[in-house]
Amino acid sequence: MLTPLKLCSPQSRCKWYEPNPNELGQPLVTVNSLLKCLAFGVLVMLAGEACAQSVVVAPTVGLAQGEVATPTGTGIEVEPQVVMPVQFDWTQFDSVPSGLTMGSRTSAANARIDSFMDQRFDARSSLRNNFTDFPGFEGGLTVVSESAALKIGGFVKADLIADFDPISSTDTFDTGTIEIGSADRRNARFHARQTRLSFDTRWKTSGDIARAFIEVDFFGDRTGSNDALRLRHAYGRLGNLTVGQTWTSFTDPSAVPQTLDFEGAVSNVNRRQGLVRYQTPLAIDGLSLAASIENPRVLIEIPAGVQGSVRTETPDFVSRVRFERDWGEFQIAGVLRELGFQPVGQPVVTGTAWGFNFTGSARSSDRFKAYYQITFGEGVGSYRGSPDVVATSKTTAEILPVFGWMVGFKYSWLPSLTSNVTYSELHADTIAGQAADNLLETSYFAVNLIQNPYDRVFWGAEYLHGFRQNQSLASATATRLQFSCGFYLP
Repeated sequence: MLTPLKLCSPQSRCKWYEPNPNELGQPLVTVNSLLKCLAFGVLVMLAGEACAQSVVVAPTVGLAQGEVATPTGTGIEVEPQVVMPVQFDWTQFDSVPSGLTMGSRTSAANARIDSFMDQRFDARSSLRNNFTDFPGFEGGLTVVSESAALKIGGFVKADLIADFDPISSTDTFDTGTIEIGSADRRNARFHARQTRLSFDTRWKTSGDIARAFIEVDFFGDRTGSNDALRLRHAYGRLGNLTVGQTWTSFTDPSAVPQTLDFEGAVSNVNRRQGLVRYQTPLAIDGLSLAASIENPRVLIEIPAGVQGSVRTETPDFVSRVRFERDWGEFQIAGVLRELGFQPVGQPVVTGTAWGFNFTGSARSSDRFKAYYQITFGEGVGSYRGSPDVVATSKTTAEILPVFGWMVGFKYSWLPSLTSNVTYSELHADTIAGQAADNLLETSYFAVNLIQNPYDRVFWGAEYLHGFRQNQSLASATATRLQFSCGFYLP
């Protein structure tokens, strides 16, 4: 039996809706339908929670907090309940579920949303199409009350890729997978794995705002033709404390190249991991210090004649000093870590690794942004997908020193037309005894043009060129064209 559901709207206050069995099971094939489905699901959960607590969820229009509401219309009669005002913002939709009214957000609703905004959470780039930014909290699909608010964000992004040279990584332009010595071939690929969905929840505590943020994409392990969800961010922040999975303190998201390609520059630290971070402002305005303990992930190339397992007995210790102004940001970050390996039947063998990451970005205007990165250290290759330790014989291995750098800029030709250019290199040390096909050097170049023809819609094209050289000095290049189209959720 299908159970009726009671919803409330400004016009009819409370109405009963009975599901139509003939409409169940129909596919939702449009972005607009998907958004409405998500929004309707949130509304249903809120209504269910309200019923469980014997509270009727109703809009603020026409009712004051604490006022008694009486259900009208056909349906089962219920006793009057105390109304808890909740504001639903549907202003960005071109259509809304039946029974809900679309219109401009009231000044009271704006004030409520603004009360949950915080510079620690909402410092965003003024340039368009920054795929490393968190979705803005204002506008769009927002559920807000006096003490809590929820924003659903993300985007749909489709990528059409054409490779003109052999490269193993077909979904991202990972120049470390350029094939050397392979027969010529081309490849075409079409996917939407970079599509993201996020939930940003905030609530008021004693004199502060707490935040819980979750974001996923579809770069998880593939099962056949299906792309699995992958957790990108899942963290909470209260005051100066951040706990959960998010960008490592060793990176600087403001200096990440804004490419259509998901991989990005070869030297860029783009790692997200579990951490506990404390950040505090210093005496100079705009200067802050952060320290964190983070999840250790170690990549060891195990010698062929040795059997054993990688061990991580201590977390990574990361600290950074950051300086921020309206015109730019500069950061120095350092990491100290322990690498462990345990041969079968023997004690754990450990070694100390370290690294530094110097990053910065500057804006001469709202139209132009330049950025750079210099990364170096020993045993920090895994922060960019390279080995931390390489085998030097059948029974020995050494910690691998690496050095990388990157420069780039973003320019807005018009309010709706932007370009990004970036170039980066990564160099691994020459250690005697390494395998001949180990990486010695790789480079990455990208240039794109992105247009926003309509609000929250983008499409663009990107040219990519990569180079790889092995320890044997054998090398190869690869070229790719990528066309992307996407829709930002309101």
